[in-house]
Amino acid sequence: MSSHKFELLDEEVEALLDQVADELEFGLSRCNGQEERKLLLSEIERMLNDASGSLIDMDIESKKAPVDYRNNMNSKVMRYQNEVARYQRQLDREKSSNYRGDGRSDLLSHDDDAASLDALRRKQVQQGAAILERTSESIARSTSIAVETEQVGTEVLGELGTQRETLTRTRDRLVDTDAELSRSRKIIRAMSRNVLYNRILLIIIILLELGILGGLVYWKFFTK
Repeated sequence: MSSHKFELLDEEVEALLDQVADELEFGLSRCNGQEERKLLLSEIERMLNDASGSLIDMDIESKKAPVDYRNNMNSKVMRYQNEVARYQRQLDREKSSNYRGDGRSDLLSHDDDAASLDALRRKQVQQGAAILERTSESIARSTSIAVETEQVGTEVLGELGTQRETLTRTRDRLVDTDAELSRSRKIIRAMSRNVLYNRILLIIIILLELGILGGLVYWKFFTK
């Protein structure tokens, strides 16, 4: 899977580019005066620079990722780079347009410019707070996943310990069974020898009885 740092950078770049797109499309049209427009253009340029810096870090992280995930990560980095380049070109056009319109900025009063600047600063603070909130939520999700992973790891270790104890007991039983089998084999061999000895002794007894019987028959019928 991709790295946690890559995912955080991905969310940060996506938030910055969404903010840049919103400012270029709607924010500039809401500006009151050239000074406010200049400040907003500067802020957009700063956000694009931040996004470019984060893309460099994302590219570094993608090179360290497993091969199975690297292509997807590289394609995402290239897509963001293309968006940054497109927004940069649009920003350059807006800056050129702003420079041509500098002569008209003197028509606004200083009070209006100050109010517009305050409004722009408040908006920038709100946007920064939103980015921080999204980052905090991402960190909270990552922390929750880490805690769950730790719990699963603890449960797995507990199960492995139980299985190890079971295997140890099974091994001990097998050792005892092997010892019992060895004793049983010795007993069976001893019984086999006793049976053989008994058979030999029985044959000898039968032969002796036959010899005695033959001797009696010979004495009774052939010696008279």
